[in-house]
Amino acid sequence: MNLYRSESSNPKWNAQRNLSGRTHYVDDDTLRFHKSRILYSTVVDNGLMFALIESVAVVMDGSKRGFRYAIFDIFGDCIERPKLEERYATGEKARRAMWDTLNSINAKAHTFAAIKAQEQRYKQEMDELRNRVRLLDKKAA
Repeated sequence: MNLYRSESSNPKWNAQRNLSGRTHYVDDDTLRFHKSRILYSTVVDNGLMFALIESVAVVMDGSKRGFRYAIFDIFGDCIERPKLEERYATGEKARRAMWDTLNSINAKAHTFAAIKAQEQRYKQEMDELRNRVRLLDKKAA
């Protein structure tokens, strides 16, 4: 697992390179479907978090737009993002709100909790796989 790092001065490319393999949030197909554009992206807290500002379609035809931020943890989970109804009128307002939210998050504590949760999920997944393999032996007999 790599920490986030600055990959490009282009916000979309920076987001795509950092979040690739972690989430589909900024994949071209997802952006196109939601009529979303990445306007700003940045690495936060020494690479433990990644944040972006997007311009999003508020209605499906894209005739009305708004701005919102999204904050991702090291695993690519979106840990904070306003709902479309809570969007901001300007990108600058969304950016200020994003930094206020980021400043309220203890990135290290969140990351340690996320690691623990991932470990538990992985253990559960391996236990389930182990049981399925054991059942194969019983079916073959």
